[in-house]
Amino acid sequence: MPTAERGVVGYACGGCGHSWSRPVEVDLDVYDTVRVDLSEETLYGTVRQVEEHRVQVLDASSGRQLWVERWRVILY
Repeated sequence: MPTAERGVVGYACGGCGHSWSRPVEVDLDVYDTVRVDLSEETLYGTVRQVEEHRVQVLDASSGRQLWVERWRVILY
């Protein structure tokens, strides 16, 4: 769940009740290696384009390019 106004992403474990947060990546550049946490899968790839609220990533395993919200991207 993004909390854009604070620049952090919050997580909560439904099983144990533990919660934690991490900052949204602000210093992403083209060719950075990243992890992308999607609701249905986790991808690893390379940044191709960076915009204010989204990032285009080249998926290392499938070769597909996709746009994702910046808060889903973690610099790897």
